[in-house]
Amino acid sequence: MPRKARDAEEAASSLQGLLAMPGSSTLPAQLYQVLEEAIIGGGLKPGQRLHADDIAAHYGVSRIPVRETLRALDAAGWIEIRPRYGTYVCERTSKELEELFDVRAELEGMAAARAAERRTEAEFAELSRIVEASRQAAERGDDQELSVLDVQFYEVIWTTAHNSVLAATLAGMKKRARFYYSAIAPTLGRGWVNVHGELLDAIRDQDAERADRVASEHVRLTVDAIRGLIEEG
Repeated sequence: MPRKARDAEEAASSLQGLLAMPGSSTLPAQLYQVLEEAIIGGGLKPGQRLHADDIAAHYGVSRIPVRETLRALDAAGWIEIRPRYGTYVCERTSKELEELFDVRAELEGMAAARAAERRTEAEFAELSRIVEASRQAAERGDDQELSVLDVQFYEVIWTTAHNSVLAATLAGMKKRARFYYSAIAPTLGRGWVNVHGELLDAIRDQDAERADRVASEHVRLTVDAIRGLIEEG
């Protein structure tokens, strides 16, 4: 196979993790959304080199909006532009993992405790619905659906805590946390269903102390699994 054709084939293969662009908003905003999601979800791997020309060809757009998008992703900490060396997806690091999840464990515990104290019947019913849907997804072996429901479950808890500052802080950490745990979600997702059930019981009983403990311990145990992934990498 000629080298040019081989290079084109390799470039296409390296971008298989990219989703189709949404049909709304500006082109750079659309590109940013799909590239960010591919990085967070693992479609683009940590350390993977990105070529503006390949991305432009993949989506049938010019290089100008792609380069603008890459600069924005660099500023947000998702990629690293190294002058004269290229552009790379940022690596997961043990230091960021420890710092991020140390704070997240405390805040998730706090949110769960507030949710136990302040939940309404309607909010508890929504949490129950998600837990039941998670159990059904686990029985089907639908790991992708489990991951989606895990995010939904905690988002409802943040709302149920009735503290807008706490909810906004956790929402701001969500994407960076997903960048770390998305890699191990398929292997741990079914175990998370049991944790959700324990947390649901604590919220049902309005046991704030237990809810705090279950939520924070869950985050810390997740860190152990992610740490192993980083060390293996």
